[in-house]
Amino acid sequence: MRNNSPVQGIAYDKKRAHIYLAFNDYLFKVNRDGMVLANGRFHTGREFEGICVNNSHLYAELAQRPELLHQKIK
Repeated sequence: MRNNSPVQGIAYDKKRAHIYLAFNDYLFKVNRDGMVLANGRFHTGREFEGICVNNSHLYAELAQRPELLHQKIK
């Protein structure tokens, strides 16, 4: 991102060797070499409080009206 947004969440998927970065409404999946493999946007207008990977799921907690989202990782 070019707007100097700080990273609000980072998680490492040891099984797949992927890194997940979250800030503002954006989520990026990156390999260990730094190449972006996928990205997405939630369009919620809310920021991430944190993210984690557990087994085959990615969990993301959103700020301001706390909400926990989860997605199965492929």
